[in-house]
Amino acid sequence: MTRVAHVISEFSGREAMGRTVTETVRRVPGEHHLITTHVVDGGQVFAGTHELGGSLETFPLGRAAELAGVLAGMRPDLVHVHAGALGPLLALHPALRPYPKLLTVYAWPTLPGPRAWRRGTLAEMWASNVLRPRVAATTVLPPPLAAAALRRAGVTTILTPDPRVEDRLGRPGGPSIVRYACGAPDDERRARFDRESPVIVFAGRAETVRGLDTLLDAFPAVRERVPGVRLRLLLIPRPELPAILARAGSAGAAIDVVTEPVPDLLGEFAAAQVGTWPFKFDYTTSPPAMALVEAMAVGLPVVGTDVACVRAVLEPGVNGLSVPPADPPALARALISLLTDEVAWRRYAVAGRESARDHMGWEQATDRAAAAYRALTGGLAHRLTSG
Repeated sequence: MTRVAHVISEFSGREAMGRTVTETVRRVPGEHHLITTHVVDGGQVFAGTHELGGSLETFPLGRAAELAGVLAGMRPDLVHVHAGALGPLLALHPALRPYPKLLTVYAWPTLPGPRAWRRGTLAEMWASNVLRPRVAATTVLPPPLAAAALRRAGVTTILTPDPRVEDRLGRPGGPSIVRYACGAPDDERRARFDRESPVIVFAGRAETVRGLDTLLDAFPAVRERVPGVRLRLLLIPRPELPAILARAGSAGAAIDVVTEPVPDLLGEFAAAQVGTWPFKFDYTTSPPAMALVEAMAVGLPVVGTDVACVRAVLEPGVNGLSVPPADPPALARALISLLTDEVAWRRYAVAGRESARDHMGWEQATDRAAAAYRALTGGLAHRLTSG
């Protein structure tokens, strides 16, 4: 059985990168091992986990000896590096040199431009993915340097859900860039239109950069037009949670806030009438915005914003509605339009479901990973497909 070492700075099966790794492990036969600084949750899907400790921002640069030792003991047939735009430089790590390598670059994030800085405070951005040392390094990383690093590291294939990666690294003589979208599960439940008591749902981290303040500011206007509407916030606790709870409490009794882990997120989406992810920055999360894809998969019409992590899967006017970031009136209008127009609601419910099924399924995404594994392992191809 093919032995695969997955190298990722930190692992959580609830986060977008961790979810992608988890689905790969479940769907691509092999003996999958995890090498990381720390396992937050979900490590049980691997045949073995190896926590090296150290800083997330510099991993694995600060753990060279430990990484080399784990790999020497494991003797993987290939190493799958999961990273951002600095992945090409990480692939040059001396400990990885002896092994065939596949690289997944989840995003090529850059620092927000001058206009975007008005959408949030420095503290809010610093506490999220928007302002990180790695993001600053990515912003100034010249694509030719990344391409040269890939050649030296012997990386011939890059998997990515982010079109910007293809824009920067897709050049003649460079690695093969394999695009995918992911996040759509197989589930037969479907959302239903409800004119009298509709529910708007948001699911994700309790962070202002995700547009929770925009949503709370928009909600009174929605409730004025649709008196029976409720807002359901399914929040992963973050440092901003107390302030968000206070703001939600002041907005009225028609808001439900859930901060405990949700056992059936798809069930929540199928029970709602509209899902919204009003993110305020391009890389609030790694593309694609996975909860948005899951909502589409059960036929829940969605409203997003014109940012990169949403644009990766949402086609405005085709499979969902898009509004400018940090614009409560525009968000309110979009939500009202879906809650009051059953014909439009059904059109987006069907289109979202079809796009999720046809282009964003986990099977399609992991098939691309399996094909890359086969290309790297050569004679082991039969084992990768038959187990």
